[in-house]
Amino acid sequence: MVSNGSKLYMLGLPQPISQDFGKKTAMAGILPHELILEILSWLPVTSLMRFRCVSKTWKFLISDDPYLVKLHMERSSRNPQILLMARQRYKSQCFMARLGSLPCLIQNPAPSSCGRILRCPKPYKYVFGSCNGLLSLHHSLSTNECEEHWVCFWNPATKICSRPSPSLRLNYGMGVQYDINFGFGYDDRRDSYKVVAMVLDSSTQRTSVWVYCMGDVCWRRTIMTSPAFLTFDSNGYSLNGTVNWIGYSFEESKFEELQIFLYDLKNDSCRYLSVPETEASEFTSMGVLNGCLCVSFDERRTVFVVLTLKDVGDERSWSRLVSVSYETLNISPYYDYLQTLCMWGDLLFLAYSEIGAYNIIIFNLKENKVERTEGYYKKVFSLIFSCHYAPSLILPI
Repeated sequence: MVSNGSKLYMLGLPQPISQDFGKKTAMAGILPHELILEILSWLPVTSLMRFRCVSKTWKFLISDDPYLVKLHMERSSRNPQILLMARQRYKSQCFMARLGSLPCLIQNPAPSSCGRILRCPKPYKYVFGSCNGLLSLHHSLSTNECEEHWVCFWNPATKICSRPSPSLRLNYGMGVQYDINFGFGYDDRRDSYKVVAMVLDSSTQRTSVWVYCMGDVCWRRTIMTSPAFLTFDSNGYSLNGTVNWIGYSFEESKFEELQIFLYDLKNDSCRYLSVPETEASEFTSMGVLNGCLCVSFDERRTVFVVLTLKDVGDERSWSRLVSVSYETLNISPYYDYLQTLCMWGDLLFLAYSEIGAYNIIIFNLKENKVERTEGYYKKVFSLIFSCHYAPSLILPI
């Protein structure tokens, strides 16, 4: 006779945790401490959250043991999921988040399939970054005198959200207008998570950089740049301890060459990276593909080009990943702009939107052909960003 628990085990499903099981596992000497940590480090976060109820010892291990948190993060990051963030037009609090493996995304790239809707904890309305299983959220309020901005850190796997940051207050004055963009990354030198705010003051034509470290009591202004830097993408892209924006330096309405503004989280310093000369048309966007910064643009309204920078410390490491005609992609270059999402092997995922539809293209780089194009007309979504996401036990405090 096979018990119900044995049937669950045979099916590969989690068994119910009985009091007797909890007592047995809590007893010292059944398994070495190191072996318990090794086993737990391979389990999904959702299971670990349940297993905290087994005993006080397991609750401490799962919630507070830094070695397990680090080991679990290393294991989880080997098979990251892709996080596609899309916002429903005209509904600022409705985000469609697609969390899943890339093979699953290939089988069904629909934004509403095999995923779940992530609604930001109130009052936050915007997600602008992902790092080590934490998402960074933004909220703002404006009056006639100023605008204020708050951020927080959220672990959707554990459902734990940090307290709001101190306010970043920007005072208005005669002719003063601000353009503010956020980025999120990890400083491994100080073991600290940081939010970087790029604030462009159009009245002075200067850009100031403000930094908030998790747990700090205030924002710090670390840099004031002149000439100002005008970003194309609202989100800064995090890579290897840096946060990056693409745009132009400008002074007195005179634009300089296309550049990447790189902020070093370890040294709180910045530098500019040159982008190879191109015949770019109206848009340029940036992202991260296979651990490299990438820049995409359309060339002469006929060809879509993606450049990658292998080493952020070496401007000579630029290379052309793809150059494909819009005719091959079977779309018009006059759609809302085409951008890169992610890569898996030789497959490049692209996205664009048009009136009434949100579309994903799966393009085979090796064979230079479109594998699939999916369009969805039930709801209108505007893509915000995509990034890798690895569920973790990291506490957002």
